[in-house]
Amino acid sequence: MIVATRKECIQAARQYVRRLGREQRSLAVMARQMKDLQRELDRMDGLGSSGNMRGDGHARGAGGSLVESILERKERVRRQFVAIERKRDDLQFRLMLYEQALAGLDEREAQAVQLIDFEQRTRLDASMKLYVSERWARTLEKRGLIQLATVLFDMMDEKTAKDLHWNEMDELLQRRGADREQPEQPGKASRDDSSMGE
Repeated sequence: MIVATRKECIQAARQYVRRLGREQRSLAVMARQMKDLQRELDRMDGLGSSGNMRGDGHARGAGGSLVESILERKERVRRQFVAIERKRDDLQFRLMLYEQALAGLDEREAQAVQLIDFEQRTRLDASMKLYVSERWARTLEKRGLIQLATVLFDMMDEKTAKDLHWNEMDELLQRRGADREQPEQPGKASRDDSSMGE
């Protein structure tokens, strides 16, 4: 069981949501890549059924090497297609989990997380969209991230969490362990929660 501080939960959830937001923008690129690869596979299927590759005698020998070349190329393209398809399906599944988790949050907190972290807008922009002060937008975001981390962890077993690349918490905990071994530097202030009054 992972035990983490409030600040570490916020950092882990923030990194996860921001990464997901960046990856979500790559879905359109993946769709185009898959379409191009499918078109190439269809074209090679057409070549395979053409009469040019079924000649007799000497032509058959020449056609045989052409067939092998096309089949090798086709297999490479098919592997590329499957790899992109798996990556797309994994991303869509993680986006679905995120949307389900977001739906369980307070509406204002969910909006703050979506604007500041997923869409990576400035806190000033988010505060204007939410009709609140910039400081309150930051508070709503942090509250939302805490709840989001809890909900997402509840939705995932440990193996799924690792499969979905939720490694931020482990990294933060390892860093915290390393920090404990180092002597604390005087005058080092916490940046993240200074405005929360914790």
